[in-house]
Amino acid sequence: MSQYVLLRIQSLQEELESLKKIVSHQLLQGQRKTTYIKVLWKDFEINDDDFADARSAVFKDANNWQE
Repeated sequence: MSQYVLLRIQSLQEELESLKKIVSHQLLQGQRKTTYIKVLWKDFEINDDDFADARSAVFKDANNWQE
């Protein structure tokens, strides 16, 4: 019985460490400074054709990936 309790405690400690890493990662993500693309590209114009071309380029292999 004591062997089981020790193994269970070890398992719980590992789960807590994993949870600690996840939470600290999420906290760091939340502290990032927001960058506004509008400011970076203020003199750059994007139209619907540009978005269509970008979608096509990004997803061109999506249909082949599932096969």
